[in-house]
Amino acid sequence: MPVDCQRSTSGGKGNIGMFIERDPNICAAGLPTAQPDERLGDCLQHYLLKDEADALIGDAIIPPTNLNQLLPLRHPIPIDKRYAGPFCDMAQIVNPPIKTKFQTLVADFKDTAYSSYWKMPVGRVRDPVPMLPEGFDVYTTFGKATGFHGRLYDVVMPKKPYPDRTPSSKRAGVQLERNYCSPPYQPDVTYGHRTLVDKRGTYAKCCITDDKVTIGTANRTIINTIQTNYQDMNQPSLGKVLAPNDNISDVPKGYTFGKLKPLDNLPECLTTCDINPGMESFRKCLKHLNTLRKGLSKRFLPTFFRSFYLNLKHFDKVKTGWLPKEIVYKCCGAKFIRFDPTFIEPLLSMWKAFDGTNIEYKTFVHVINYREPSPEIPKIPDVPEDCLDFRTTYTEMVKPGQVIDDRLMAGLPSGRYFDLDYPITPERCTKADRTCLPHESDMKSCLCPSVLTLLHVNHRDMYEKREPHVVRRVFEAAGETFTDERFHNIWEEAKKYHSQGWICYETFRQALNKNNNTVEVVKE
Repeated sequence: MPVDCQRSTSGGKGNIGMFIERDPNICAAGLPTAQPDERLGDCLQHYLLKDEADALIGDAIIPPTNLNQLLPLRHPIPIDKRYAGPFCDMAQIVNPPIKTKFQTLVADFKDTAYSSYWKMPVGRVRDPVPMLPEGFDVYTTFGKATGFHGRLYDVVMPKKPYPDRTPSSKRAGVQLERNYCSPPYQPDVTYGHRTLVDKRGTYAKCCITDDKVTIGTANRTIINTIQTNYQDMNQPSLGKVLAPNDNISDVPKGYTFGKLKPLDNLPECLTTCDINPGMESFRKCLKHLNTLRKGLSKRFLPTFFRSFYLNLKHFDKVKTGWLPKEIVYKCCGAKFIRFDPTFIEPLLSMWKAFDGTNIEYKTFVHVINYREPSPEIPKIPDVPEDCLDFRTTYTEMVKPGQVIDDRLMAGLPSGRYFDLDYPITPERCTKADRTCLPHESDMKSCLCPSVLTLLHVNHRDMYEKREPHVVRRVFEAAGETFTDERFHNIWEEAKKYHSQGWICYETFRQALNKNNNTVEVVKE
């Protein structure tokens, strides 16, 4: 074998001593080359001149052109919003940017740390015991129990106080005994000048301790008698019953105010009629039906009710649309549909789908189907029809045939038209303000305006001086009938109501009412 072949195929050194070389001169497969030192990778490497130039330029160190360039700021320069008005930071706070769907989804997943988020019970919070695993007993105590050494209260406030071993010389306010000579030293002498405020010399003691604090009147203040009476009537004192009228003293001993048996509900308090007893049972039936439909919505798909209807129809051999209730209940039990028949049967009877023994299964399936609306529910009155009264105060007030109330209104009249011969100008007003009585109107004229007010007839038209033929024509148009003699007598009577004998519509009306009353008395 050639020497070049032996030199290029010397073999590896990792198997030395592991195998027996029967022929130490083994050449690799294939024809040996004339260049035993060359590799295949050296043949594949080929660089162009441009690639070599780019490599040299990349390795070169080029100094930056702008050496004075500032470093980038960590935070941008804030915008000057001193005169921004409504476009300041408050606008971003009031109108925050709308979250994207991804941000909303991330926020929802952050709130789902507890599995109870997806099993939120009705009427309860989603995680009643935060920061604890689901189903964990909150009353579990960790750690090792220590021995009982007594309560802290017994240590601070012992039942048997410990004897005070403080020496008398160390107590507060103790006058030290310095063994002075008793004749020249008097311990009862008070040093300093005596004030003229308190000749007893105990002025400081009076300032420190107030007798009002001991009595309990330190927080009392001097107020008006009217205010004290109001507080006694409306503000209850601590530990005392607020009874300004003292009703308990006017009733027998052991008397209880109010009804002994309270009413069942609010409608019974608002009406004097008996509430329909079937209303409460009807509500219980609807509540049970809603619970059943809600439970079925979580267990079955909408396509289940069609197949369930066909299963019930299979048992209807006569094809009447009705099945005995036992068969219907048995089929429901096979599908694990549990309900109380005492609540479902009254509803089926109301919808004419139950006759006591048989059930119309098509209506029954329609009722329990949560995807279909319930059949129309007839109106169930709360009270009997004879107790219903739809009359109102206003309709009773304006209905025809009402008796005219000629009595004077309660209180003092707001205008000066009954005790004077002519209207006067209100205070701080002019004569023009008397046209429509701005300050002299009452509440009745505002709520129920008369025909005269609607036709813009004011008080000046009613109290203006009129001629006899004008007054007679107006009252005859209103429905009155006069003879010449009767009209003359009423006119002469009306002249007495004014100092100068002037007559207006109001004075003539008063005289006419007086004449009518006199005629009625004479007839009787």
